[in-house]
This record gives sequence, C-alpha cells and structure tokens, in this order.
Amino acid sequence: MFAVSLRKISRLVGLPKVEAALLPRLPRSLRLAVSRLHFRSAIRQAVGGPTPPVLVYTAPKVASTAVTVALQAAGQSVFHVHMISAASVRSLREAMRRRGLARMKWDALGLEDIGNALASELIEPRHRARIVSLVRDPVARNISFYFETLDVLWQTERAHERVSLERLLAEFHERFQHERGIEWFDNEFKPVLGIDVYEHPFPHDKGYQRIDAGPYEILIMRHDLDDRLKEKCLAELVGVPVVKLTPKNVSSQKPYAETYREFLRRVEPSEGYVDRLLGSKYARHFYGPEELARFRAKWLEGRALGRPVAVPSGSLVGSTSRAESV
Repeated sequence: MFAVSLRKISRLVGLPKVEAALLPRLPRSLRLAVSRLHFRSAIRQAVGGPTPPVLVYTAPKVASTAVTVALQAAGQSVFHVHMISAASVRSLREAMRRRGLARMKWDALGLEDIGNALASELIEPRHRARIVSLVRDPVARNISFYFETLDVLWQTERAHERVSLERLLAEFHERFQHERGIEWFDNEFKPVLGIDVYEHPFPHDKGYQRIDAGPYEILIMRHDLDDRLKEKCLAELVGVPVVKLTPKNVSSQKPYAETYREFLRRVEPSEGYVDRLLGSKYARHFYGPEELARFRAKWLEGRALGRPVAVPSGSLVGSTSRAESV
C-alpha cells in the first residue's frame, strides 16, 4: 500500500513527517483511496490479533488523546474515533454547509473514512472490542472544543491571533454547536453500538463504570477522575499490569494557550446556558447534585463575585495530573 510504503521510507531516511508531507499533495481521489485502504487493513489486522482491539470512542475534548497514547504504549491496538454513525456525519456536513463552513485541513477527510471502516470491519460483523468513553463537565468541554475548532468556525488560520478576544467571547454562543456534546451518547454511541448508557445507573461516588454488553467490554470514566485511578481502570480493562498516562493535548502547550486562559478569565456564560447544560440528561446521569452545584457555582457565582473562572481542576480521588486539560 502506498501509505505503508511512505511510512517505511520515512523510517529509513529518518524523516517521520515524510508521509504527512506527501499525502496531502496527492490528488484528492487518491488520498481518499489510500486512507480507506489503510484504515480497513489496520482494523482487519487488529480484529485478527490475540486480544480484542480497543476503541477510544467518545465526544471530543474529554482527555481521550492521553488515554489513546497510553493504551498504545501498553501494546494495544487502539482506534481513536469521535464519529462512526453515518447519520452523524451527514448531520455534521449539513450543519457546516448551512453555516458556510469549509474544512481547512486535509486530514479531516480521514475522520469519516475511519468511521466507515470501523462500521464495516468491526461493528457490523459484531467482532469483540473493548471500548473506552469519557465524560466531562459540559460547559468546560464546550469551551475547550470551541478553541480546538476556532480556525474552522471562523474560517481563518490562527483565529486566536486574528480574531479579537472580544469577538471570540461575543460570538461563542452563535458560532458553536452547544448541544452536540450532551447529545453524543444518544446520537452517536447508542445508534452505533446498540447500547443505551442511560439504562445503566452511573456510580457518582466512583466516577467510572464497566458495562459488558454483547461483544463489547465498555469502560466509561469521568474526565475529573484521578489519573492513577484511570490507569488502574484501563489496565484492568485490557488485562495488562500497567498503563501509564502522561500529559497530552495540554492547554499550556497549545498555540492558543494565552488566549484560552484570558477567555476563561473573562467568559460570562448566562444562567440559562449553564442550567440548560447542567440540567441535561447527560449531566444529571454522570454527575450527582453536589457535583452539578459545584460546576454551577464555578461558572456563575464566581463570576458574580468578580473572581476569574478557572480551568476545571477537581478530582474524585486525591490530585490529578490532568493528562489532557483542554
């Protein structure tokens, strides 16, 4: 396969970015064909391996990158994906079309391809899989994902530099789709896997849950769970002695880090907005009344008293390194 050859060349010449540099220069039709073949081949190989593949299948910006890297380092075949449902893909395309948004990076094309490949090679044949999903305070997740997608939403490269902070604040509600995160389990997870997580009471005191359903072993963890406990849960899921989480996708290392911090300091979400997200089925299922009250106070009462809003920092057990804080 051409993509495999590029990777081999990259390793031989000591230039790991050769593949990434050359693939975008191929004609679009050839790029799509290469990526589709690559994904399907990788999934077939994983399905035929000695242990079930792992899907880190979750909404964006909930610490999934750190989990994916940690599981890969533990020797697992891992596929990191946010969208498999064809209906979700169509809905996203239509929403972007209505709002006049265009994709800005060629690798976004691969997101749909890996979803299609997983559907046909893993989900539809009902092969065994271990699935990890994570959840997060929906207000914090929305702000984090807003910044992750600024360039697309504003249709300009380095939007954090070229768009004033005042406009980023003023148009946060208008430009971002705020319900996608809280609807993700209903619109994505359930239609694809046939599993309704809301039928399984979530233990708020533990902050994580195991669900065994058909061919799937599922682990759901809260974003604010201590990293050491996350590691223990992941190791038990995949049956290895140790899984080690390290910081990935951290705000302080992002190009937009300074703008993001200032946005958090100045953002003033309305009471109606905060109550809509924290009163959602999603929030009430994964968080107890005391935790939701704490989130509400952080976003509303701190602002009313003139205190800056901080990046979410709580944990259920001890302290956490927050392997992916944005």
